[in-house]
Amino acid sequence: NLKTISKAIQTTQRLRGSVGRVFSQLRDGMEGGETVAERSKAFLDQLRENLLAVNKEYDELEKLSGAVTKQSDQLPTGSSGLLSLDPVQDKTPLYGQLLQSYKWSNKVHEHAGYTAQLLNQNSLKRSSMMTGLSTKRRKPQSTSHSLPGQYVDAVVANLQRHFPNMNITMTRPFGQSAVLQV
Repeated sequence: NLKTISKAIQTTQRLRGSVGRVFSQLRDGMEGGETVAERSKAFLDQLRENLLAVNKEYDELEKLSGAVTKQSDQLPTGSSGLLSLDPVQDKTPLYGQLLQSYKWSNKVHEHAGYTAQLLNQNSLKRSSMMTGLSTKRRKPQSTSHSLPGQYVDAVVANLQRHFPNMNITMTRPFGQSAVLQV
């Protein structure tokens, strides 16, 4: 396969040279010869030779391209892979977008796995057990906070002063308990 690819590259280089000669001849125009008819005939003969060389190199490159196997990173997209066979691919790039979203989804899944692994390694200890103390000396920890209403009002006023573009409303639907809406 490597020999075929090398031969295809050489053929491509020869094809580029042939095409370059055609354009050089077109740029230079009709040269030599005494009469316009002779110059025109010589020009057309040379152009025909150059175009035949381009055609020969192009045919050879086409034959080589059939021998080179396409190596692509086909993703397991199931029957949605048939979208790549859509003849109107230029107008609706659905397959390309699907492939891009599939790659993005795989990348997100991979990052989520790394994140889960890191979080499991650095797990926080949130228990009320204190090592080294007996259970008799342990005090029960509070599970709720009971603060005076004036303190909550002062904290909300301080937040509104620090963040004037943030709208904070406080209601007390059940008497002393405050509900904040941001």
